[in-house]
Amino acid sequence: MNDTQTKTGMSWQRIIGILGLLTATIGSLVLVLVALGFIEQLPGCGPDSGCDKVTSGVWGRIPLIEWPVSFVGFTYFTALLVAWILETPGRGIRNLMRLGMLASIMFVVVMITEGAFCRWCATAHAGNLIAWICCELLVRNQASSESGGLSKRVYVAGASVFMGLTVALAIILPLRQGMIESRNAKELASNQAEIMQGTSDESTLRLLDSRNVIGPKDAKVKVVMFTDYQCPDCKRFETQAENILRQRNDVSFAIKHYPFCPDCNPNLKANRHPNACWAARAAETARILQGAEGLERMHNWLFKNSGSFTRSSFSASLRELGFDPTVFIKTMNSPETLEAVRSDATDGFNLGIYFTPMIFINGVEYKWYLGGGNSLARTIDMAARSGSSEQVVPPNRLERLFLDWKTGRSKRFPGVVDSSWYGDGPIEVVIYGDYQHESTLTAEALIRELMREGQPLKLTFRHTPFEPKGDLWNYEVSLNMARAVEASRLLGGDEARWKAHDWAIRSSGNMSKMTIAARIAQETGLEAGALSTMMDSNEVKARLDSDDMDKKRTWKSTYPALVIDGRHVMRWKGTGIDSKALLLKIIDDAQTSKGRSGSGQG
Repeated sequence: MNDTQTKTGMSWQRIIGILGLLTATIGSLVLVLVALGFIEQLPGCGPDSGCDKVTSGVWGRIPLIEWPVSFVGFTYFTALLVAWILETPGRGIRNLMRLGMLASIMFVVVMITEGAFCRWCATAHAGNLIAWICCELLVRNQASSESGGLSKRVYVAGASVFMGLTVALAIILPLRQGMIESRNAKELASNQAEIMQGTSDESTLRLLDSRNVIGPKDAKVKVVMFTDYQCPDCKRFETQAENILRQRNDVSFAIKHYPFCPDCNPNLKANRHPNACWAARAAETARILQGAEGLERMHNWLFKNSGSFTRSSFSASLRELGFDPTVFIKTMNSPETLEAVRSDATDGFNLGIYFTPMIFINGVEYKWYLGGGNSLARTIDMAARSGSSEQVVPPNRLERLFLDWKTGRSKRFPGVVDSSWYGDGPIEVVIYGDYQHESTLTAEALIRELMREGQPLKLTFRHTPFEPKGDLWNYEVSLNMARAVEASRLLGGDEARWKAHDWAIRSSGNMSKMTIAARIAQETGLEAGALSTMMDSNEVKARLDSDDMDKKRTWKSTYPALVIDGRHVMRWKGTGIDSKALLLKIIDDAQTSKGRSGSGQG
């Protein structure tokens, strides 16, 4: 076999290696699209997921230049893929892939140590591993007389792809950031105007009262921050707060605790920050023992150490901070500190908190997630120059949940136009759900109840079957139910579709595809064989793909996703939420808005 045949022939190792690189390229491309904001939510890549922690953390960007690591991975894998397609890899490619494999190992170790599994990162690393193993086998099988070098065209092609994609991403990234920042700037300006002149009733003012105040208590600008000492965003804003306090004497910061740990926060089930309760109790202890000065020292120390400490090291740190370790630890373990933290957490819950930090400036929630780096300082300066030091009373929990919907961006998804509707009211309700998911059944039942009571709604159900951990068969049942419902519509129209849907909503358990087709055929009068065949058709697949794509455009990775009048209802169920009262308030507002719009057109 001559050199040309060796380099261009397709051995099984080369084919598998190309497939591995294709997998790695797709995995990293998905992360690139998320980083650019083209995709807001992916399975396994929602807020607080392992994917989010890895890509948004210190390991997600190259230091100094702040270049997303996913960009490097995507350009690297794509360039290698082109090189492998053009020629069989030699020693030069092998050496490069060894370095790439070391990088993969490092990032896998990061995922393990951080306790953050990112399925899309893992997909890229798995593809890289497969390609590297194949490369080693290919080079080992090459004759010792071969140089293992690549032709000039391969080097030129690979380098061109790498540089071309890098330049393209360098152009696209600031453009996308500019679009997002421009949109957020408009919303931030509205938020800042509200901070300077908003009004409300006074039923929730006491919820902002705090024992822990740093800065002058009669300050013109009063900032209240619900915080968690193990929360990365809280730490970032604490650094800004320290700088503001050093530079101004007309600002006070009140600290209220909202640890994401059920040990002291009864409103939570998941323990996301295991030491957050003890950190909050340590801050309370410092205030009890040494007042505001002690609180400030402990507060700063806790954030510096990300709220983490051990029993063995804590005593030495307490001495350095000027506390008697024996007295401090005894006080920290007292019911008084636990009750203080629980009281703050309850106040935060009643204000509708669901992430930290939650910041109020003169009583109005400051939407920090809209403003980027230094908007806190800018907003405080605007409040100070506004001439008013009066505190506006924040909304209660129900009002906050309503405002989350009201202030959300209205979206009209392409797939909704072709949806099948139940009811004929002017207000559209879209449920993105899974027939085997209990909350989907709850959402469906609630909307149907409101419709029976005369609410002016029309409902469509869009399919987003997902894979719950440890329940693989459940996903298959949900997927086959969704296929059967859409197949019913294609064969029998909307009436058959909703009969099939109603059967799927009230059915559960492990069923085969044929069983589902037979049961729905009985409900709809369709022929079971034709229904089963249609379930596998491209038409059904296209409908489900459209549903899935539109679901991913909603802001949160919630199941089910509930959209009313084009806006996502981010939180409509859960502890302390009156779901029906909330939806009635939303529907009433949507109806009023449509009435104003109609009268304006008339």
